[in-house]
Amino acid sequence: MSFLKLEGLSLRVGTLPILRDVSLQVEPAEVRALVGESGAGKSMIGKAILGTLPDAVDVTSGSIYLDGEDLMTLAAKDRRRLIGSKAALIPQDPLTALNPARRVGPQISNRLVDILGWRRQDALRRVIELLHEVHIPAPERVMRAYPHELSGGMRQRILIASAFAAEPRLIVADEPTTALDVTVQKKILRLDPGYAAPPRHSTVVCYP
Repeated sequence: MSFLKLEGLSLRVGTLPILRDVSLQVEPAEVRALVGESGAGKSMIGKAILGTLPDAVDVTSGSIYLDGEDLMTLAAKDRRRLIGSKAALIPQDPLTALNPARRVGPQISNRLVDILGWRRQDALRRVIELLHEVHIPAPERVMRAYPHELSGGMRQRILIASAFAAEPRLIVADEPTTALDVTVQKKILRLDPGYAAPPRHSTVVCYP
C-alpha cells in the first residue's frame, strides 16, 4: 500500500478553482517531485497533505490517505496527531518559519521532547548531531544563536535538520534549496542518506 495517496484532490478559493483532480502516490522510501512554475499550486498540494491550508482555501473533492488513514474523514485533533507523528515540513522561507525570539537549539530539540518524549539534555545532544549532518560548522555555537544572527543558507539547513529531528516517515519539502549555494543544493536534491533523508523516508519535493 502507498504510504501517501491523493485521489482526485480539488481546491478552490471562493468560487475560483485553483487545483483540479490531483492524484499522487508515494511509496515508502520513494521521492516524488512536483515541478511547475510559480503559482501552479505545488505548495498548496503540500499544505493540503499536512493540513495547513489557508482559511480561504477549501477542499472541494478528493481524498488524502497517509499510512492507510483517510485524513479527510478524521476529526481535526486526530488529524493533527497523525500528521505530527508521521510527517514533517521543510518550509520555503526559513526566516519566517523560525521563531525570531528563540534560540535555534530549543526550536529543534522541542520536536524531540514533544513528539518522541526525549529528555531535554538528550534532545540537545541530538541537535548537535543533526547540525553536523547538514554541514553546519560549530554547531554548539549555532544552536545558541538566534535566527537573525545566521545566514539564509544556514537557516535553511536548520529547517532541514528540524524536519528530520523526530524521524518522520514523510517529508514535504517546499522548495528546500531556495537559500542554498550550488554545492549544498546538489546534496539536498540527491537526498544523500548521509546528509538528509535516510532511505526509509517517503518524500514529496516541490520545485520552482
